[in-house]
Amino acid sequence: MVAGTLYTYPESFRGTKVRVTANLAGVKDLKVVEVKQNDKAHHHVPAFESEDKKIKLYEANAISFFLANEQLRGGKCPVQQAQVLQWLEYGSVTVQSAVASWVYPALSLVEHCDKTLQQAKHELKQVLHCMDEHLKKRTFLVGERLTLADVSMAADLMLAYVHVADETFRKPYPNTNRWFTTVVNQPEFKKASGEVKLCVKEAKFDANLLKKNKECAKPEQPKKEQPKKEEKPKKEAENEEEEDDTMADEPKHNDPFAAMPKGTFNMDEFKREYSNKDTKTVALPYFWKNFDKECNSLWYCEYKYPEELNLVFMSSNLIAGMFQRIEKLRKNAFASMAVWGENKNNTIAGVWAWKGQDLVFPLSPDWTTDYESYNWRKLNPEDAKDRALVDQFFLWEGDLSGKKFSDGKIFK
Repeated sequence: MVAGTLYTYPESFRGTKVRVTANLAGVKDLKVVEVKQNDKAHHHVPAFESEDKKIKLYEANAISFFLANEQLRGGKCPVQQAQVLQWLEYGSVTVQSAVASWVYPALSLVEHCDKTLQQAKHELKQVLHCMDEHLKKRTFLVGERLTLADVSMAADLMLAYVHVADETFRKPYPNTNRWFTTVVNQPEFKKASGEVKLCVKEAKFDANLLKKNKECAKPEQPKKEQPKKEEKPKKEAENEEEEDDTMADEPKHNDPFAAMPKGTFNMDEFKREYSNKDTKTVALPYFWKNFDKECNSLWYCEYKYPEELNLVFMSSNLIAGMFQRIEKLRKNAFASMAVWGENKNNTIAGVWAWKGQDLVFPLSPDWTTDYESYNWRKLNPEDAKDRALVDQFFLWEGDLSGKKFSDGKIFK
């Protein structure tokens, strides 16, 4: 075992994940240092550093995998090892997002948005349902013994089970509940997190508490005397100005949308309408009234290989992974991607709006990873059928080739 130090925030579920793994793996020389949110020396946590300073790792899943023993990683079976990694990725991409979108506003740590809250609840129900089906005849997620998959998923779900998922919300998922209580009551888990008490009453957003939390979160600004500026020779100052201008211009050269006409459609304003107001009565009318077809375009995509898709949550995970890899496109695009159908009989399709008239993915090598797995068709905003298709995807209603809506994600 490699001795080292774990840097983590107090009561962090990510830190808990690493500490439980270390306990299960028998790592006895792990030193835990709790850092403050504004600690500039440790701005990226959880972080691990070996005692000899030669090994430095970030992110809870990577650190946990490094500290885990063979059994926790899935044993000697390559399939089980892959299944463990599958659950780790599912947790970090889908589960954490749904939990945070519900719990953080409920604890008055961030602003509350009713539409985002309902979407988070929907996504968490999808997660718990898929797990419940998977755990019908299983004690653990992978194999017959506890693995890193169980530790990671339990830690990812813990904030929801403790703060917002009350008995009524949990009731439809008896297998998941049984699995969760089994995992968190392992001695090694309790040693790291203490006793995990299930939610009795859902926490609710409090605007006054949010204001107080924001005040507490503000870092103290020590007063500093401003040093007097030394006058520099004119030539030197001009050279520095030229260097600053050059550096400031660099990002613009890397922006594939910079040369395109701005148009009249305010993408950010539409995203706010969609996020905060009723889709059918407010957001959609706003979209069709303001969409600038001369400077923007609409596209429909459908997954080329639906026969390869299996469980709904795995298909949903493909969407989330695609969104992560095209993060820099977010400013100039909006999309509603959805899984249609059921487990072992589903497909992925979506409607996109973006700046420009051509497929945007080839504009940057960072955006080309996933788009070739889809067939793309440009939509006509003047065509009634195409408009109805856009409405259907923005509303998550109806069916697609006989398959009902199952899960969806918005790129905004």
